[in-house]
Amino acid sequence: MASDTRNVKLGVCKVLFDGVDLGYTQGGVEVTVKTDTHKVNVDQFGKTTINEYILGREVMAKVPLAETTLDNLVAIMPGASLVSTGGTAATGTITIATQPTTGDTIIVNGKTITFKPTAAAADEVTIGATPAATATNLAAVLNASTDVKIAAAQYVAAAAVVTVTYGNSISAGGKGIEGNSFTLAAGTAGVKVTLSGATLSGGAEPTAESVSVVTAIGTDLLATAKELRLHPSAKADDDKSEDFVIPLAATSGALNFAYKLENERIYNVEFNGYPNAATGQLFTVGA
Repeated sequence: MASDTRNVKLGVCKVLFDGVDLGYTQGGVEVTVKTDTHKVNVDQFGKTTINEYILGREVMAKVPLAETTLDNLVAIMPGASLVSTGGTAATGTITIATQPTTGDTIIVNGKTITFKPTAAAADEVTIGATPAATATNLAAVLNASTDVKIAAAQYVAAAAVVTVTYGNSISAGGKGIEGNSFTLAAGTAGVKVTLSGATLSGGAEPTAESVSVVTAIGTDLLATAKELRLHPSAKADDDKSEDFVIPLAATSGALNFAYKLENERIYNVEFNGYPNAATGQLFTVGA
């Protein structure tokens, strides 16, 4: 392949953990891939290595988080939980009134979802045998999405209705007014899909919040592992061509920040990657 100066990249990245943007960083995000090997030596060649075997590989991402929010603390501290008083999460519904036809679309928080006889892409939903089955398929696709706009909510299907609740597994359950701006639109599906409104509603701010952190002794970090995605900020959200992804990443929750007059408080977080037990995959680069 011919050299191209456009292949020389600069710039910062967004840090998405379990589909949630962890916000600003300071000092740059660093990725380290370490490969351990065993060098083979025999007497006849002295100290000259005659072969080498890979014994293992590790991947780690160091992320200096600059937004010291309670949500971020819960996200990076196993065993931490957000305790809130009052407040509600914004909710809404998507009802499959009649079966969509091939090519019908709905728009969830600005992202188009297309109904197909058989889904072949992340933004497609298989049309089920009944409206209830289609609703179940829709909820599954939305919950599995890595798009930050869709992943900002949780989706539960019951009968032919998908209930949308703002928030996710590592946030404060979405309590607050922010969720009231999460949009829903019927797209080309028209009256086949009915919506509770143009946006979710009912979100109200908690009156008080705090984070409770326990010792978490014996916590299985692999069980807490989620996708860590480093997305170049210069790229559009849906352009994942240069994303660095650790599918199973976890952090032990170590913190190191100081209260100083002229320094920002930074969460210096280390994410470690674990291999997929079935495939051995450790990380990916690109879409």
